[in-house]
Amino acid sequence: MTRLRRWRGRLARPDEPADEGRALIEVIFLAVLILIPTIYILITVLRIQSATFAVSQGARDAGRIMDFAPTTAVGVARAEEIARLALQDQKVSAEGMDLRFVPVGADCVNSPEITPTLQAGAVYDVCVVAVVSLPGVPTAISGSRNTVSGVFTLHVGDFRESQ
Repeated sequence: MTRLRRWRGRLARPDEPADEGRALIEVIFLAVLILIPTIYILITVLRIQSATFAVSQGARDAGRIMDFAPTTAVGVARAEEIARLALQDQKVSAEGMDLRFVPVGADCVNSPEITPTLQAGAVYDVCVVAVVSLPGVPTAISGSRNTVSGVFTLHVGDFRESQ
């Protein structure tokens, strides 16, 4: 019993000052300290995800429009326009967009381009490469080009009439 009384006496000493709301200030400070970086990371990840979806959709649409084009020149012009629309739909800047045609399985950014053709049975990759800016990060830190790329493998129809 005496131990319990001594312990209670230590907990309720009248000579020590009370907290008077200091714990609330600490909780708010820590919440803000943790909340701001978490929100920034979430915004960055969502921006990258949006750009990835935009280039994938742009490559798919550009490949499909190329397959139905009457000529190669018209197809390339329409493919560039539809890829820009796909990027703008996801609020990704189409300013640095690059529409490339590469051999199947080749790297979209570093491999040499090929001339697209609408000959029956032709197979090549349609690539859309876009530059993504990270919010609040200067280019000196993140590098000059943060790119994402989308690929669609186009197989021109075997029964298409040759141009």
